[in-house]
Amino acid sequence: MPKLFSRSTPPKPASLLRQSLTREHGFEPLRVEGDIPEELAGTLYRNGPGLYECFGHPYSHLFEGDGAVCALRLEHGQALGAHRVVVGEGLRQERLAQKPLYGFNAPWWRRVAANFQKKLKNTGNTSVVVWQDKLYALMEAALPIEISQADLATIGETDLGAVTAAFSAHPHEVPARRAIYNFGLRYGRQTLLDIYELPASGRARLLHSVPLKYPVMLHDFIASERYLVFLVSPVKVNPLRAMLSIPPFEKLFRWDPREGTEVIVVPIDEPERTVRFHTDPFFQFHFANAFDVGDDIVVDFVRYKNFDVLSGLGVEEVDLDTSYVRATITPSTMAYRSEPLAKRCEFPRLHPAQQGREHSHVWMVSQSENPVGDAPDADQLVCLDIASGHQRRFQFADGQRTSEPVFVPRANEQQPNPRDGHVLSLVFDPASRTSYWAVFAAESFEDGPVARLWFDHHVPTTFHGVWAPASSA
Repeated sequence: MPKLFSRSTPPKPASLLRQSLTREHGFEPLRVEGDIPEELAGTLYRNGPGLYECFGHPYSHLFEGDGAVCALRLEHGQALGAHRVVVGEGLRQERLAQKPLYGFNAPWWRRVAANFQKKLKNTGNTSVVVWQDKLYALMEAALPIEISQADLATIGETDLGAVTAAFSAHPHEVPARRAIYNFGLRYGRQTLLDIYELPASGRARLLHSVPLKYPVMLHDFIASERYLVFLVSPVKVNPLRAMLSIPPFEKLFRWDPREGTEVIVVPIDEPERTVRFHTDPFFQFHFANAFDVGDDIVVDFVRYKNFDVLSGLGVEEVDLDTSYVRATITPSTMAYRSEPLAKRCEFPRLHPAQQGREHSHVWMVSQSENPVGDAPDADQLVCLDIASGHQRRFQFADGQRTSEPVFVPRANEQQPNPRDGHVLSLVFDPASRTSYWAVFAAESFEDGPVARLWFDHHVPTTFHGVWAPASSA
């Protein structure tokens, strides 16, 4: 992942993480350092922008890159890795034409024509989801793209039988309900927030649609066992710039703190009884979890003071100044209160069985809160104990960049134990210009990886990933 936190250092050259992948391949053996835990059996899929230019024309922003899914498959004590570009219809057309047809690289008249014809390039560059034994690559504002689990080849777009316009990149599973929930924004004269339910068996369905006051940029939401919670920050899409395709990318959005942040609470069983109210303005990319306590909903997420982060993403010297926040929402009285639990962190993940219910630990990417002098320039993983506030940390070697940690439970465990399993993260090593999967024992992760599983090439930025146990990998 690109470096997210700064340390008053001189500007550095563009990171290799923001250079296009150098080799595509299906599953092949990885070089193993250490011992692969025998009980690990399954596949970890990750996704992010893998191409940073189109026929010699660099993309203007990280979020414009064409997606690339990479994977780690563990079976019988062996490690296999794969890495392929997500070839959506737009990229397929560009490859046939041998030139840019979409985005700010295309001629202005072509961009405007595509916008008026509602032709969006589906880059599939943000996340992945496994539903009913199928793998899908996701982006913010388009349909899912099915990907072959056998070799990561692109199969094609699908509406899952229910998606009307878009399916966001941040679906959330609620194990107690045996379902995955997600949303999509439908822009038009009236912006609609479409909410979807994907059951473990049966058909996907449109659960509810919520009209919004204005077109917004909404990245994520969260689900408890009873509610879906949306914190709609005052990030407005600029319709004129968007329709006329006027660069730069970050100017397509406008921060308007006068609007405040709208809290939208949707009861899953009675979505028509949605509760809406406003609180102070802030921005968030990612949520950790939500759970119900009586009439309250407890929501954990990473908070930003404003939307300056968009222009800073991927720039070495930008300080994001984040806080891991716990908010308590009382729908009946439209009350919102919050408190910070940790600082300078992002990409929170937890034990998958604790999703939608009270969790005890959260795993995140972090950096030192008090860097001193020539402190090593490297990412950290942190495990936050919610009850005590204690943080266990592991710091990677100087210059290494890690990714969102994914917790893998032990197979057939009777009760969720967030200290008894494994944590997997994809790491870029600038010294060798290659990437490796770091495998940690959760109970002693601060001692370092028990295994490092190396690609022979670098893997560009990845944002999010999902673990599929062997039975569904």
